[in-house]
Amino acid sequence: MKKSLLMLLLSAATLSSIEAQTIQQMKAGGPWPVRAAFKTDTVGMNGSKYNPADLLRQAYDATDKDLRNVSADKDGRIAGRKAGSKAERSEMAVYSFALTAEHFAKGDIEVFGQGRMSLWLDDKQIGIADSPNSKGDTTLRFSASLSLVPGTHHLLLKSLLLEGDTTATDVRVVLKPKTARDSSALYPNYTGKERLSLKHMMSGTFLSGGSLSPTGKYVLTSYRVSRDNKPAVTYNQLRDAKGNILLNLNEKEALGWMPHEDMLMVIRKEGNTKRLVAFDPMGKGEKTLVSNLPESQFRMSPDARYYLFYKQEKGPGKDPLFIRHLDPDDRQSDWRDRSLIYLLNAESGVYGPLTFGYSTTYIYDIAPDSKRALIGTLSTDWTRRPFRFATIMEYNMETGKADTLITRDPSIDAIQYTPDGKHLIVMGSADAFGNIGLNLKSGVTPNSYDKQFFLFDLSTRKATALTKNFNPSVSAGRFDRKNNYYYFRAENGSRKQLYRLDLKTLEISQIQTGEDVVQWFGVAADNGAVWYSGQSANNADRLYRLDGTKGKLVWDLSAEKLANIDFTPARDWNYTAPDGTVVEGWYYLPPQFDPSKKYPMLVYYYGGTSPINRTLEGHYSLAMYAAQGYVVYTLNPSGTTGYGQEYAARHVNAWGDRTADEIIGATKEFIRTHSFVNGKKVGCFGASYGGFMTQYLQTKTDIFAAAVSHAGISSISNYWGSGYWGMGYSTVASTDSYPWNNPDLYAGHSPLFRADKIHTPLLLLHGSVDTNVPTAESVNLYNALKILGREVEFIEFTEQDHFILEPERCIRWTNSICAWFARWLQDDPTWWNELYPPVNL
Repeated sequence: MKKSLLMLLLSAATLSSIEAQTIQQMKAGGPWPVRAAFKTDTVGMNGSKYNPADLLRQAYDATDKDLRNVSADKDGRIAGRKAGSKAERSEMAVYSFALTAEHFAKGDIEVFGQGRMSLWLDDKQIGIADSPNSKGDTTLRFSASLSLVPGTHHLLLKSLLLEGDTTATDVRVVLKPKTARDSSALYPNYTGKERLSLKHMMSGTFLSGGSLSPTGKYVLTSYRVSRDNKPAVTYNQLRDAKGNILLNLNEKEALGWMPHEDMLMVIRKEGNTKRLVAFDPMGKGEKTLVSNLPESQFRMSPDARYYLFYKQEKGPGKDPLFIRHLDPDDRQSDWRDRSLIYLLNAESGVYGPLTFGYSTTYIYDIAPDSKRALIGTLSTDWTRRPFRFATIMEYNMETGKADTLITRDPSIDAIQYTPDGKHLIVMGSADAFGNIGLNLKSGVTPNSYDKQFFLFDLSTRKATALTKNFNPSVSAGRFDRKNNYYYFRAENGSRKQLYRLDLKTLEISQIQTGEDVVQWFGVAADNGAVWYSGQSANNADRLYRLDGTKGKLVWDLSAEKLANIDFTPARDWNYTAPDGTVVEGWYYLPPQFDPSKKYPMLVYYYGGTSPINRTLEGHYSLAMYAAQGYVVYTLNPSGTTGYGQEYAARHVNAWGDRTADEIIGATKEFIRTHSFVNGKKVGCFGASYGGFMTQYLQTKTDIFAAAVSHAGISSISNYWGSGYWGMGYSTVASTDSYPWNNPDLYAGHSPLFRADKIHTPLLLLHGSVDTNVPTAESVNLYNALKILGREVEFIEFTEQDHFILEPERCIRWTNSICAWFARWLQDDPTWWNELYPPVNL
């Protein structure tokens, strides 16, 4: 008796906490007159009869419409036409409102009224009543079930009145959450503010690059627009030197500038012919440069007198019944093919090979005087690490002879002529040119992913290290010929910033860009103008031009995108390890953060050799995860480039050593020093090497309540031998270590060989055709954990490689991660069970 009464009281309390909510505010448009279709026949296709109410089934985009605010009366009704007389015309009104789901939530939405109506959720129809009902506006016309992923969802109610109708068009909409948990997180959004969600990462406008005309008079900027999970469309804008938009260009293919002329080049396809055209962007004329372009990709000489092309020659085919492997790389589809350099003389039109042989030849650069070109070959020697060696030659365009500058160097990535044509800027690892760039103690192996610059004198054939004591890891840049500068980007810890090398003094200075990460930059080679775009931890894309030594904002796309976004800006938090190492990190808090509450936490990392950058957007947007009610912390542990050679070198032969301890130590210290974190509800996730780190961490600690590994390495030896780039990457990550000479590394650090130590619920994600980290890496660990009786799930994404890029699969991939964490960190399996219902087999 007492037990039954207690259950009844608990049930009543639960029901009272599930409150139905009438939508009190909407935006309204209309009513607008609508016209019946002109009937040329009495029936349509398949014998169907015309129904004017089918207007309710047509999608309607209210995004750019000037809608007015309307409020419900005391009975919850949005007023419309009164019942009574016959309508003299047909007309339609629309009502727009939004719902916010702080986490995955379910419920029902009910629509009341007499008129004809249809309801749309995120542009999909979910309910319709296409005939009137005069019984009263309290009559439920239809209801629809809602299963809403975290974020803001837009609903549109269409109300149709047809000529002759006598019914009222008042409407009332009621939201009924399914559970008490849903009731606390699912509600009408009257503020217009939205939380970041996957929708914001996959849809919208994104800056994608640009280029400057040689004199800096014009700037071509491009942006892409993604909508409805369809391929992005790229648009080009021509701006003047101050940033004013001059015109929108419709030319889509191969846009680029002529050297030393403010004319754009474009390839125009005419039947089977490709014509290369240069045109004045303001419409003052055009000229044909090449009437029949051999290939779409080319390098034009600075004097515009010749073009260099790559022409691929097919190698011997593979027998469909069996394959004799000629090389460890023979698994790659195009390994047997070779590319040779071809030359097209602009004046004579003669086209032919510049190089010949069975080795692929590469174009590195063309000298400013156009008389010389840097070309090279890569040779392979599987008996010597790092297996590939570059030979660089200077080819004389007038004599056809080549002078070898650098022979079989394993450490060079890129080479460019300086504006005077007397030196080369060489990018490579610190051990290039006989280790002159090394800044490490004797016996310490450098991390070759940490890039350096060298200045190579063509007359003396000697190189000088330019960045030996410069901690950021550099990437190839662009010349300002007017001022004799070289601009480049470099990883400076978690930031990717813009720098300038003075070619006279060889001094490097940082440009104050106002952004954490410079994503693109361009230089007007003949006048030194610089433009760039960037993003930071707390803003999306912005476009700038350099004004002196500081950036001047041209287009604040971020302000447009974030105008109605509610998120808490990132905060720095660095961890000091027991050995004194300072590990850079930062974190996001949930919207409407309350420090008196306890929040679950996510820890994200790569752990490999590349740093996590401070960008707001992306498929791993930390702010997006924070919007679902998490504290989200990230860090760049030992082994990461951008923090100096010694820090990067810690990646060599580590495979989790030190890195895992820093992640564990930082997580524990963050929990200890932040009282708002629920230390029993902490999850972790990473991809590729970060997926390996996720797996490896679970063999070393029990602090995590859930973990997600995407494309993770579970067996280092299998990845080393089976991944397309496993042997190459291992020349750094496992320098001079192999399964036969260092089994402790290959087995002792492989999560598969430590699977019995994993007790954390683990989600394994993988593309089915991953050529980088083979899918078997997840299969093997999944099998092991099933045998051990551990909590594990494995989701394989068909037809996807290392990255899950196809939109529909990408959405499922992200939702799987979020649902897994909701299941284990928020004690709510609803979303997971919605995605993957239990199956009895």
